[in-house]
Amino acid sequence: MRRTDSKMRVAILRVLRETDGSVGSTEIAEALRIQGFDHSPRTIRLYLQEMAEEGLVAEARRGRHGGRTITPRGIEEIKDALVIDRVGFTAARVDALTWQMNFSPATGSGRIVLNITTVSEDQAEAALKEMIPVFEAGLSMGNFLAVARGGERLGAFEVPAHQVAFGTVCSVTVNGAFLSERIPTVSRFGGVLEIANGEPARFTDVIYYDGTTLDPLEVFIKGGLTTVRRAAATGCGRIGASFREVPTAALGHVSQLLRRLRRMGLGDDLLLGKPNKPLLDFPVHEGRTALLLAGGLNPAAAVQEAGIPTHNFALSTLFEYSKLLHYSHVREYLKNSRPPKYQADEEEGR
Repeated sequence: MRRTDSKMRVAILRVLRETDGSVGSTEIAEALRIQGFDHSPRTIRLYLQEMAEEGLVAEARRGRHGGRTITPRGIEEIKDALVIDRVGFTAARVDALTWQMNFSPATGSGRIVLNITTVSEDQAEAALKEMIPVFEAGLSMGNFLAVARGGERLGAFEVPAHQVAFGTVCSVTVNGAFLSERIPTVSRFGGVLEIANGEPARFTDVIYYDGTTLDPLEVFIKGGLTTVRRAAATGCGRIGASFREVPTAALGHVSQLLRRLRRMGLGDDLLLGKPNKPLLDFPVHEGRTALLLAGGLNPAAAVQEAGIPTHNFALSTLFEYSKLLHYSHVREYLKNSRPPKYQADEEEGR
């Protein structure tokens, strides 16, 4: 059998990386079909065998059924993937996670999308201290976090040893919530948004999703282009934001859903434009209306700005909404090493 081609190799490894536990060839084939790879489970098994010989995947056991898991070498293979194979990956990732979400605004249950930020264990409380003002200023996607220590998992993400991981709600969650109500959303770009007196003023930098291999806000944080701490404290500064388009015909329903999501703690829209009109000088397609959302990694940007090293993974994983914590509850968890008190637990106690 010929050597697995680059795109197929990376696609299989991504499925393995994003799955909590081992995965069989049938599940991999189904996941790849969504991405446009139409291969039978038998073919996938041949690919997996070849990749196992190269040390990219390892065999695992799930009861009586075998499966595969990704190895550290496989993770490195993803990181080293050719850029030409990954152009537009962010746009595809947004669409895939939107489809995979099963969160229902009507019932308040299901999986949402998380970004992951890791910091060293000894700086976790200091990092949280920097995040809280961002939540309080309404510059994050809602009021909730997920948290886990080294060796634990947040969805499919395994936290490295001696690290603490914070999961922040990703703005793609809004796309998934809209899709559950039959409202399609077009994600156009992420940018650095200048805030003046608490109001969006202009974009100073933008990166279009269909031409990048990284989440734009990851790039802006690494480049030191944000001043989220100052924006949270004074109402003036530069934050991460994303530019969406929604159908003008659904605008009434969009407004209702945004209010519902806000009540559920899943985000504050920064600005909803006028039908078919440019927003902050960016044109909008005919029949659509622009929507600005705060970047889910804005709390992480504040941590980085404070001089605390972070590793950020945008569009990282799916996570149960009921397992999110209000940001004000996270400090107690970090101090006392107690299992977090989830929303579901609070509901049962009422």
